[in-house]
Amino acid sequence: MNYPIIEIFDSVQGEGSWLGIPATFIRFAGCNLQCAWCDTKQSWGKGTPMAVEEIAKQIHYSTVILTGGEPTLYDLDAFIAGLREILPQTTTITFAIETNGTNPVPSVIDWVVCSPKPDVDYIIRCDPDELKYVVDEIFSVDVIPARFRGSIPIWLQPNAMDLTVSQKKCYSLVMEHPDLRLGLQLHKIYNIQ
Repeated sequence: MNYPIIEIFDSVQGEGSWLGIPATFIRFAGCNLQCAWCDTKQSWGKGTPMAVEEIAKQIHYSTVILTGGEPTLYDLDAFIAGLREILPQTTTITFAIETNGTNPVPSVIDWVVCSPKPDVDYIIRCDPDELKYVVDEIFSVDVIPARFRGSIPIWLQPNAMDLTVSQKKCYSLVMEHPDLRLGLQLHKIYNIQ
């Protein structure tokens, strides 16, 4: 089976709870949303069809992050099972996903980072390990479901399209709501992928 891939690259996780950890990123093509402030619009394309065997050859780290676009558009059970068969059994691979939360995430994924989007009223149809919200001028903490407050990390990240205003708003909201965390994009600070 082939999967549409935009790119596979090694870098550090620039956001959230795994900040600074070296990882292999697999960016899937396609998204069921097309948010105006998306910073990976290149993932909206068709990508290159790749077999699991080809993908496995490009995994260099024990942390693998599935991102997009939206990875849950594809059969991730089969994808992860295929990778686990191919990759050395002596290496424990941890699979994380970055999702918009509009679809369920299979249990084969070890860590779920959900970034709910305003275009679909911040719906969450997965079981996240952490939440990440992009803060713009209209964002309100009222969109964060109460069941997650105080139980998992919840990050507020500035909208890069209006950085100065959104940074101030993120800071103010975190100071008013100490159960929330101030997020950043480390990869942009270091000017790496």
